[in-house]
Amino acid sequence: MTDDDAIALLTIIPLWGVCLYRLRHRDTAGKRALLYTFLALAIGATLRLSLLSDLLDDLTGIQNSAVLPKHLSVSVSCVLLTGWVDSCVLPRVPEPRWRKLTSPRARIIVMALAATGLCALFPFTAPADATPDGNVNFIGAQAGHLPGTAYLAFYLLPMAFALLLCALLCRVASHHPDSTRLFKLCMRFMAVGCWFGAVYPWYRGFFLVYGLTGASLPLDPDAVDKVASLIQVATILPVIAGSSVRVVDMAADRIRYRRWLLAIRPLWLDLIAVLPEDVMAAKLTAAPSRAADRRRFRNLWHRLDQRVLEISDAAYELLPWIDGDLPRRGLAAARARGLHGADARAAAEAVCLRVARRAAAQDAPPAEDRPAAPYSPIRMSTDLATNARWLARVAGHYTSPLLDEIEETLTASRTTHR
Repeated sequence: MTDDDAIALLTIIPLWGVCLYRLRHRDTAGKRALLYTFLALAIGATLRLSLLSDLLDDLTGIQNSAVLPKHLSVSVSCVLLTGWVDSCVLPRVPEPRWRKLTSPRARIIVMALAATGLCALFPFTAPADATPDGNVNFIGAQAGHLPGTAYLAFYLLPMAFALLLCALLCRVASHHPDSTRLFKLCMRFMAVGCWFGAVYPWYRGFFLVYGLTGASLPLDPDAVDKVASLIQVATILPVIAGSSVRVVDMAADRIRYRRWLLAIRPLWLDLIAVLPEDVMAAKLTAAPSRAADRRRFRNLWHRLDQRVLEISDAAYELLPWIDGDLPRRGLAAARARGLHGADARAAAEAVCLRVARRAAAQDAPPAEDRPAAPYSPIRMSTDLATNARWLARVAGHYTSPLLDEIEETLTASRTTHR
């Protein structure tokens, strides 16, 4: 494997990984467009491998036969990327004039001109140079060669045009006031990649124009090629990262959901016992074991949502056994033991639930003095993540030794008061 191949693999492997993932998630037009973008880019990057290019040369009998399809694939991917980013940018009033250059008609014209020029001029290009370490340098071989330079102009200029538009579009999208935080992060990553990508054509173009002057290059051709390969890596990896922000966020959500599901399990098991016997039996029969909760990652959101609702239902069943002064005394006892803020409030709710759960299990009479309305033994909102996070905190106190002390203190003070 040559040095160029090793650098190329830094982009080839992530690109095909993204393609395989997106092959399973192409239910919308935007997702399909992004899949085709990365597929074209992955094909172009793969054709850089010396083993594959040598194989194509042997099969076709044409020297450098992999170069033309590689350049066409990269050009197609740049145009597709421009279209996808353009479709993601929310409209503004008034629209800047340069947005007209991102229209489907403009993109088709640019792609048609690029493809026509590449196909027409490729037969007149110079053969690639072979370096002592086994690398093959096609672009470097065109330095000082007019037809080869013209061929690369049809490759590099449309690329610069497309990536510059993408960078501008990403910048607009990342600063739009109606864009979500996650979308802005995606666009910022992609903007970084597109800015690097826009540098690549000018970097290559400088050495090509310099070669036409007949002067010797200021850098060794192999060094020029390696720097260009690194610029390509710096272009593709941020674009992959930007397009994968949502995927990473979804994975992080699944990890959080699993953690909360396990955290609230002890609280859930203890509270559902107060539900009607047939309901409790059905829920326990359908519930997976703790080991299964650890292993299973499917339907985490729905399982967590169901468990939160069942805890809430069970908590309301315990309301009759919570006397009016218990929440205040529970909060004071938690603060007296060094808890503050959210931890103190969570401990107070946990002790209310535990005291009421024990009274209900012992068939004790309901409390005569009920809490002032509106009171809930669990602070619930409309957001599942908020509810689950809070219940995980409550559950952590519900099973803690500290709550044993608080409950004992509250029970003793209640007995003394009576």
